[in-house]
Amino acid sequence: MSRMWKYFQCQQCGACCRDIGLPYDVESFFKMTNLFKMSAEEVIEKYYGKKSPDGSSWESDDSKRTPCPFLNHSEETYFCDIYSIRPHGCKLYPIDTDGGRQGIDCPAWEIAFSKLKKNKKNIYN
Repeated sequence: MSRMWKYFQCQQCGACCRDIGLPYDVESFFKMTNLFKMSAEEVIEKYYGKKSPDGSSWESDDSKRTPCPFLNHSEETYFCDIYSIRPHGCKLYPIDTDGGRQGIDCPAWEIAFSKLKKNKKNIYN
């Protein structure tokens, strides 16, 4: 795991959830079916997309996923309605993801990066 996590503290700006949306991962998907007492098909239709015409797979619909339907806010603070079962991509964002920050200006990442840089300078001086 990256050392950046030591310095990372989410600023609850909601940018990642608004701009990237709800990622898919199997584990959280099935946790959603249990939490919402919905079938897998209902969760797909409501939050991710729709079944393919032949019914063998599903097609993503970004308008359902972005912004994340579980993003909520009060005044300037954003929060996740399914935080305890959020997808793995959400847990790793923005430091340990394969896609990086995906063009999102994450203030917490900037703060963590500057702290890491400063700490490295102090080690070598």
